[in-house]
Amino acid sequence: MHVQRLCPLLEARGVRFVVYNATGDFGDGRRVVSVFSQRRSWIIRYAFTSRERAVFLMSDRLTTWVAAALMVMLRGKRVAIRLRNAALPDWITQSGWRRRLAGFALRRMTAVVCVSPLLMKSARSLGVPSDRLHLSPGFLPPADAQADGNAVNPEVLDFVHRRGPIIAANGKVDWYRGEDLYGLDHLLELAARLKPDYPNIGVVACMWNHLPGDDDYIQKLREEARRRGVSDAVLFNTRSGVFVPVLAEADVFIRPTNTDGDANSVREGLYFGIPTIASDAVERPPGTILFRTRDIDDMEAKVRTVLQRRGPDERPSPELRAEDRARIDRYLDLLESLARGGTSPARLV
Repeated sequence: MHVQRLCPLLEARGVRFVVYNATGDFGDGRRVVSVFSQRRSWIIRYAFTSRERAVFLMSDRLTTWVAAALMVMLRGKRVAIRLRNAALPDWITQSGWRRRLAGFALRRMTAVVCVSPLLMKSARSLGVPSDRLHLSPGFLPPADAQADGNAVNPEVLDFVHRRGPIIAANGKVDWYRGEDLYGLDHLLELAARLKPDYPNIGVVACMWNHLPGDDDYIQKLREEARRRGVSDAVLFNTRSGVFVPVLAEADVFIRPTNTDGDANSVREGLYFGIPTIASDAVERPPGTILFRTRDIDDMEAKVRTVLQRRGPDERPSPELRAEDRARIDRYLDLLESLARGGTSPARLV
């Protein structure tokens, strides 16, 4: 989603680019090229045969970081990398060899873009010079929510329009230290606790990446929902689509993660003026209502408080704050500078 919103902003500045998609099969054969089926061999070939001078790396794979560092050292590339989740702090505290490899790679980058102060601190602890570190949360303003409505699973829109109040969340099946990373289990429990007081409650969780191996856990959650009598109140949407139109219809957005980077969806909720409730696992933007991580009682209490105070369905028009506009301009300045350093287009990997 970040890349999708970034592309038109770069185009407006006249920056030429190609996106190599290593996370899925989508590609248009021109501006977006999928390398998903061969990503391991592709990154090695790219590192040693690419002609482009500028690379913007968006990957959490340590081997890819090392390949990017070799591009700088052996081939004189200009490489920026974007750090966006808890991987680096965990590597630093839990794995000596990962810490050393990450430090080796990051110290050789032309620029390191961090979405949170924690990631800035982590990169600095590995010896990355301060003048190469850039703080820039990943939020970029979304397109018009209504215009994106046709990119949403019709089942989701039908659910949202039939039920209310609507609590929206997003994520995927994943685990962190043995617990449900995105709190899908707690979303189900929340629905069960709220339904006696809100008989038409709707809790919808949209998956931004769903793999066949995830089906077993989703099916387990659906069976538990039937057992608890809330199968009609909870929707786990596993079809890919745009989340913003669902978010724009919600009465509450909730982010019950047990770790995080700087979640774009939290900033989107605040941008749309929707009550935004999130765990205190990491630092959150001003305006976020916090609850204790993996504490279902505290999460329920915060949601109930918001629902009880909910007034007429009027929200302020989406508005980009001046500080966000300035931050985005600095971010685009950095990428444009990276691209202008050579005669070939910048690459978003």
